[in-house]
Amino acid sequence: MADQKLIKERIKATEKTYQITNAMNMVSTSKLRKSEKSLKQFRPISDEIKRMMISLVSNSNELSHPTLVDNGAKPCYILIASDRGLIGNYNNALFKHFDAYIKEHHKSQDEFYIATIGFKAFTYAKRKGYNLLNEENINIRDDILFIDFSEISDTIRKGYIEGNIGKTTVFYTSFVNTITNKIVEEPILPINAIKDENINQQEYIYEPGKEMVLDRVIDLYVDYSLYRIILEAKTSEHASRMNAMKNAKDNAKDIEEKLTLEYNHARQNQITTELIDIINGSNAIN
Repeated sequence: MADQKLIKERIKATEKTYQITNAMNMVSTSKLRKSEKSLKQFRPISDEIKRMMISLVSNSNELSHPTLVDNGAKPCYILIASDRGLIGNYNNALFKHFDAYIKEHHKSQDEFYIATIGFKAFTYAKRKGYNLLNEENINIRDDILFIDFSEISDTIRKGYIEGNIGKTTVFYTSFVNTITNKIVEEPILPINAIKDENINQQEYIYEPGKEMVLDRVIDLYVDYSLYRIILEAKTSEHASRMNAMKNAKDNAKDIEEKLTLEYNHARQNQITTELIDIINGSNAIN
């Protein structure tokens, strides 16, 4: 009887787990659809800015700007992770990839800077003792706004122009589809590091002139690139959480079915034992 009571309590607990994970799965699915729609709408804008920048750099040898060349300063890495957990291997895979990169390319933590976006990335960098450009955590809301990361974007751009920050690369998880994502290392500075074989180069007519256009386009390029990258990471985050909650929901359902079967067997055994006792008692009286 005690075993049956314990099994019944476990069934109730598993049912609650199923309800919670099912609700979180539906919420993540809704957020994923919204985020994926925003990403698909913004990608053409980001691609056009990148196309314009590639055209400026490749067809204008006379242009001169600090962001066009490698300044030789300490490199900077922007690490984008999630703010919350319950997301499977999303953050751990990114951190493992970044650790391997640092181990391969650097002998000391003093050789580079790191900027983080997302609470998990911030705590990871703090734990590792990296040289952080942002003293406080930068949270990224589901409805991403430029103001969320404008300060770190300005810091990196101005730092590169002044020669305090060198080659800047973003590490993030890119969205492929609802079940697939990939970790990407995307350079954003210097500009001559931009390479994208999927974007066709075009020749533009610039007014009032290429030099003045370049100053403005550089600002747009850095901001829009980071915005698109954060959208990619946020969409991948929602997809990973949706899949993690679906797996948890399915596992809870399987456990509930197994426990129900175990409870029924225990109940049948109890009934059989009681029937045997009644029959034996009846036989003894007769």
